[in-house]
Amino acid sequence: MDTYDGCCGSCVNMNTNDYVGHKDNCYCTERRQYYNLHERKCCYYEYDKYKDYYDLNHRWHVVSAIMKKLNLTDDYDCISILHNFRKDVLEKDDKYTPMLIKYDIIGPVIAKCILDDQDSLELCEKLAREFLVDIIFMIKEKKYDLAISKYNDMLNLLSSIYQEDISIYSEKKKVKAKV
Repeated sequence: MDTYDGCCGSCVNMNTNDYVGHKDNCYCTERRQYYNLHERKCCYYEYDKYKDYYDLNHRWHVVSAIMKKLNLTDDYDCISILHNFRKDVLEKDDKYTPMLIKYDIIGPVIAKCILDDQDSLELCEKLAREFLVDIIFMIKEKKYDLAISKYNDMLNLLSSIYQEDISIYSEKKKVKAKV
């Protein structure tokens, strides 16, 4: 999994939630311009630990964290299937834009929680077995609404488990926005 420490993509000042309209060019709140997420850091760079697991090639933060926690390689093309699903289906239909933006806010936080949680191995095994296998199958069968529903169920479960960490992150973002 790629990290972007030292690049715009891992900076707290980079608004990475507008990628749908601008692809890898997102708005820098300090420089007040759009920059490519791969740009080298500037004098305004401030590392955002919640963007540490931002993989710009697929943006499936939670799945990547689960696979990393389980030491799984992508032998079954799980990430590429999800990447193509996002690129070819979700990003091409405006009705999914709010969902994608919401996921790109909470996904990296949940991924960080999973990877930081020393007791999450059993949870990750359950998620892979009870959710990911079905989601990939549904996408392959073009049952997109079912796949989205199942993925949302998984996110809701994870949100309830890591609710406290998500709340702390949200409060930090609110404070940062006010400053």
